[in-house]
Amino acid sequence: MKNGLVVMNIILLLAVGVLFYLQFSSKKVHTTTPDKTDKNNPNPADTVASQSGCKIAYFEMDSVAANFQKAKEMKIELEKKEDKINEEMGRLQNNYQQKFVYLQQHGSTMTGAQLESARTELTQLEQSIKDTKAGLDQEYNNYYVQAQQEILSMIRRFCSEYNKDRKYAIIVSNEPGLIFYKDSTLDITNDLLKGLNEMYQKKKSGKKN
Repeated sequence: MKNGLVVMNIILLLAVGVLFYLQFSSKKVHTTTPDKTDKNNPNPADTVASQSGCKIAYFEMDSVAANFQKAKEMKIELEKKEDKINEEMGRLQNNYQQKFVYLQQHGSTMTGAQLESARTELTQLEQSIKDTKAGLDQEYNNYYVQAQQEILSMIRRFCSEYNKDRKYAIIVSNEPGLIFYKDSTLDITNDLLKGLNEMYQKKKSGKKN
């Protein structure tokens, strides 16, 4: 997953803009931090969200990439596909190079018909290399997009279920360098990972049955 889940960057930037709007348009602004956490509310994120007037939670996307089983399997599969592309392209290019060198070394002794045939073969090999590369790249990209969309869909599904009581107005993903300050009490990464892995395990078990 070289580029990560790029789509989430756009969502995050939009969400941050909404966050600023909600923060500065809130009728009640709290400038003090409570000394005690409500004992009846076990979730610190709920307390902070309620006091700030801006209900927001976040999760760490790099943790999802590193610890969500589906994301780990996606990375392994992409690496296999990259190896397959490199191996196949290396084989085709070596074959082309050998024939090209042979033509250079023996071209002067070939008849006109033999030269034409050798050049045609090289042209066909060159086109075959391009077509094969395009096909393998398309296969790689199709898998990446499909797997990425599946991961994003599972994240959305979890967030929808997690937030069914509407305690948060926004749930955003955080990636390194995009947010400069965050309150760790609003971090739902562990809950997200637990939910995603359970969801994925059930899905895999269902396929086996």
